[in-house]
Amino acid sequence: MSSHKKRGLILASVSIVALALTACTGGGGPSGGSSTSGPALPSTGWTTADRGDIADGGTLTLAVDAIPANWNLNNLDSGTVDDQFLTNIYTAAYVNIKEDGTWEANKDYADSVALKSDDPQVVEVKINPKAVWSDGTPMSADDFISTWQSLNGKDAAYAPIATNVWEDISSITAGDNPQDVLITFGKKNADWPSILGNIWPKWLGATPDSFNKLWATGPYAADGTTLVSGGPFIVSNIDATGQVVTFERNPKWWGDEPKLEKIIFKAVSRSGLAQAFANNELDLINLYLNADNYATAQKRSDAEIERSLSPSYRHITLNGTSDVFKDEKVRQAFAKSLNRQVIAQARLSGVEAPVTLLDNLIFQPGQAGYEDDATKVLGYDVDGAKKLLDDAGWTGSGTREKDGKKLSVRFVIPSDNPNSAEVAQQVQAQAKETGFDVKIDTVPSDDFFTKYITTSTRDFDATFFAWQGTPFPISSTKSIFYPADSGQNFPGVTNDSLGEDFDKANADLDPASRLDLAKQIDQKLVGLATTLPLYPEPFVYGVKKGLVNYGPSQFETVIWKNVGWKK
Repeated sequence: MSSHKKRGLILASVSIVALALTACTGGGGPSGGSSTSGPALPSTGWTTADRGDIADGGTLTLAVDAIPANWNLNNLDSGTVDDQFLTNIYTAAYVNIKEDGTWEANKDYADSVALKSDDPQVVEVKINPKAVWSDGTPMSADDFISTWQSLNGKDAAYAPIATNVWEDISSITAGDNPQDVLITFGKKNADWPSILGNIWPKWLGATPDSFNKLWATGPYAADGTTLVSGGPFIVSNIDATGQVVTFERNPKWWGDEPKLEKIIFKAVSRSGLAQAFANNELDLINLYLNADNYATAQKRSDAEIERSLSPSYRHITLNGTSDVFKDEKVRQAFAKSLNRQVIAQARLSGVEAPVTLLDNLIFQPGQAGYEDDATKVLGYDVDGAKKLLDDAGWTGSGTREKDGKKLSVRFVIPSDNPNSAEVAQQVQAQAKETGFDVKIDTVPSDDFFTKYITTSTRDFDATFFAWQGTPFPISSTKSIFYPADSGQNFPGVTNDSLGEDFDKANADLDPASRLDLAKQIDQKLVGLATTLPLYPEPFVYGVKKGLVNYGPSQFETVIWKNVGWKK
């Protein structure tokens, strides 16, 4: 179930779709806009059940692309959707997200979560006094202080993936007791609840060394050898060679006893998912918009299809530091060369999913604030693309040239992902019409986000993956685009005014005014032409019948103690 993260967002790694390549058609004028076909999808698509209707016991076996390269979600080697997925099981979450994207206090961890003061902005979290880490250490303000000091960006040695929201906090202190947490903001931030979803134990962020190394091979207590958890399940075994992680009930858990006895995560290649599901080796798979997987899941007699909206969107990222894409006009020309409708149709129609284009880089269709800001600048327009290239000095028939260099683009994709290969081939064919020579470079999947698509190497010109959003889209978007050296800014360029723009929007506590500011930001993001939005990626899952309270969901938090098999 992979991808990349949420502090801002999470990079979803490339999916599989084995569909016939759809060749692009010739030139013409501008076209684009949010085109939608197919039935509307729910925000949460899983089957729900009350605890009394769920059997006690049982095992749930799920797939991941890979087990974490580092179990600290904010380490530069971490941050995939799979990493976030597992982290949610063993860290403390003081808020839960409801189906509609709003939040509420998670009573297992917090007696209350409230905005105590507007000016200065102070948030108070009263920790449930029963809440303890599995080594017996009480959860306290020290956990929040440790998390803050490692994510606020003040000590470069920590080098977190992102500093969103945490960087706006001026202090965290204990109030009346160690379980009374007072968070004071130096800069106001309307998305303050967004940071309360994953708080780790105080020892992880104690020093840059512990932050980056202590959880390199597993979530450990301060002794570096005892596996630890703050949730209803704890890691009982990590098979790094076989890429299998097993969670069992946490004996120190203070809440309702979990229904499941075990949760097993197996690394399964995207190309092997369907067969593993058909062989009853997995209880649920994300079909990743793969028509073959879809057909296989429908044939399994004890399975059903579940669908929902998702927080993810597919896009093409351009390296703004590479020779070919240093010029913003060339990036915009590349964008205008792509028929996004054709690409989206090929990806989505095979699993009977709605075909919708994405024309905003902050909000998704259906979210308040969503408007089409992209079509005018990035929409399919072959003639417009050619003019931009002419103006930038790239000339000639066939592959264009400038100063003796060909207009060549190295499109990096991971191996074992037919979907990525097919998108790359579509891009290659479409961009050829305007004079780009797109060369597809397939690299090992394990190296994709660690050696090629990184902010230290930027070893690509163009690539294809997904960002996973959050219910807090304004603050979470910042680190993808600003600053240029952010841990999530793979293009490596920015608009210098964005820092002030995001600060202003994040500090605005008036919802309507904040949306106006977000629109101004989105127009600048679109103009950068470093992230070319393609389409929102819906969830389509194959699920073994009887599984309840887990499955496809856009925002709603999985309450792991309530996941299980229906009686």
